[in-house]
Amino acid sequence: MLLKFILILVLIGILAGLVLQQRVLQRCRVSEKIRRQIQIFDCLAVFVLIARFIPLPLGSTELVQILALACLIMLVISTLILVLVQRWCSGKNTWIFIWLLCSALLSAGVGVIGWQQAHTLVVHETQLTLTSQFNHDDLHFTVISDLHLGTAIQGKQIDSLIRILEETPDQPVLILGDLFDEYTTPSQLQQFIDKINQSQLKTIYMIAGNHEYHQRFHEAYFQQLQASRIQLLRDQSISLGEHLKLLLRQDRSQPRQSLDELIGNSKEDWIVLDHQPKLKEKNPAVLLQLSGHTHAGQVVPFSLAVRIAYPCVVGHCDTSPQAFVTSGTGTWGLPFRLGTDSEVLRVTLHFKPQSE
Repeated sequence: MLLKFILILVLIGILAGLVLQQRVLQRCRVSEKIRRQIQIFDCLAVFVLIARFIPLPLGSTELVQILALACLIMLVISTLILVLVQRWCSGKNTWIFIWLLCSALLSAGVGVIGWQQAHTLVVHETQLTLTSQFNHDDLHFTVISDLHLGTAIQGKQIDSLIRILEETPDQPVLILGDLFDEYTTPSQLQQFIDKINQSQLKTIYMIAGNHEYHQRFHEAYFQQLQASRIQLLRDQSISLGEHLKLLLRQDRSQPRQSLDELIGNSKEDWIVLDHQPKLKEKNPAVLLQLSGHTHAGQVVPFSLAVRIAYPCVVGHCDTSPQAFVTSGTGTWGLPFRLGTDSEVLRVTLHFKPQSE
């Protein structure tokens, strides 16, 4: 529901910008014929954007995503440039040509940079030291999250991801939700499953995020996963060794048991996987929570807005419990990132006695 509200706000913002664009062009005495041609382009661009965000197979194709991304960037940048230079504008064809050319070149530059950042997988290695009452061996695992299959992660990107994961085949892989979303097609999910099943990876655990449940046929998709080597667990735990357990939680958007109901007065240590880093539930047995969901804002300005909603947006946070949030491996909506990474996270956990 929140995402739909955000999309509506974005669409309203775009339409308001286009109205402003036409008013500025009129003040600049641009001919009605040229203004009408620009209006036709704007309408087509908005139509392509709407087509992308309708959860139908057409909107999931790479061509529609590229067109939608190009249209969105061109609409935003051309309007911003026009507003900024309106004092010097004129209705002459030369001025209009220079405005459109600058808008196109700048849009192309921003688009290429954002596209590259969305499709470049960056491996980050992190080491965390946790205080424990027990002497645990070091833990090593790989974290991926928010793949949103079919947007940035599809085809060759899946192959690249599998190659990275196979560099440490004995290391468990933890998928922190949003493997698929409302735009992922069954064939896109099956392509990923086939690659996983053919890989050398030995252990893969997964929790569900909020976007899996935005998919109308999520139960059918979950059944697809049952035929894979991915173990989807919801409000279930596994043992990582003596006195150490891993809790894989159902997403908070769905009915689920509370943290205390799942852990109780346990004397063991727990590591929690929870898609959304709200960190509202506390239990002294939890040493660390691993989360995704935020995408680190995906595009830099939105990082500030995300910080309002979540106490930990990306990286390690010295909260209670301690948390580590990955910026995610894929992107949502459009294959575009700016100032954030498409991340594969390799984690090493060290444990030290409480007395130290």
